[in-house]
Amino acid sequence: MKDSFLKGAHPFVQLVFLIFLMLTLFLIFSFLAVLLAVPLFHTTLPEIMSAAGDVQDPRSIALLKYLQLVQSLSLFVIPPIIFVWLKKESLARYFGMRVPARTSLYLVTFIMVIALVPVNNFLSHWNQNMVLPKALSGLEQALRAMEESADRLTKAFMEMHSWGAYLFNILLIAVLPALGEEMTFRGVIQPLFIRWTRNVHAGIIITGAVFSFFHFQFFGFIPRWGLGILFGYLYYWSGTIWLPVAAHFFNNALAVTAYRIAGSEMVDQKYDQLGVKDVYLLLGVLILAACLVIFYRNRKIPPVSSQA
Repeated sequence: MKDSFLKGAHPFVQLVFLIFLMLTLFLIFSFLAVLLAVPLFHTTLPEIMSAAGDVQDPRSIALLKYLQLVQSLSLFVIPPIIFVWLKKESLARYFGMRVPARTSLYLVTFIMVIALVPVNNFLSHWNQNMVLPKALSGLEQALRAMEESADRLTKAFMEMHSWGAYLFNILLIAVLPALGEEMTFRGVIQPLFIRWTRNVHAGIIITGAVFSFFHFQFFGFIPRWGLGILFGYLYYWSGTIWLPVAAHFFNNALAVTAYRIAGSEMVDQKYDQLGVKDVYLLLGVLILAACLVIFYRNRKIPPVSSQA
């Protein structure tokens, strides 16, 4: 059997190929999804194009959630699977899916995510209050307008009037991003940067920055970068993709659940302010540090893909 053309290729070449694969699949699936949306949602192409501007219409939100579902699958879930298949590698072996993590570590992961709430809120508050130089004031206004639009869409997505809507949001916002983004960024991209830089820490930090950049939110870049670095070390230390997937899932599911139980107004006033100006920040940092010590002391052989 011939070796894959990707085996032995420089990490940069593999990275470019992965990005090409992601964009190609995204464009193909998005085109087909839009065509299929016409009969599924009894709509027209112009209405589909304008859906993002009408977040008050339940039909528009349903359509946007459908397109978001297709985007998650085509951009993050399917590409890493095809990438590993083209490398003629075992999916389970490449991502360390068969490497067992102690059940207690998943409990520690959940506790860590709870502790991250005030830490992330503090970093988000600091990041959102950053002011660019006057020469870039136009850029800053454009970036803030983009993020305000994204925030309105997020809140519209989080309007859940039934447990069925809640479960669908768990799938859309927690399950698929956790699985797809962790396989893509931690499972494929992180090992490539580790090989390229020949430094584990540099590879994890750079991957965290790329992970945050892909979310296209400048005034939320810092806390998401921190999450990316944290998930990267969880993957490297544990040797299995399941631990960062669990952390990512818990983090996103916690936000969805908060919106479902408390509502957007309470989340804005209480949940998102926790740790900004109170003692919970110190408590969160201490618990987070303790969790990291536990993960480090229970570290295993790095994933096979990070050594390839």
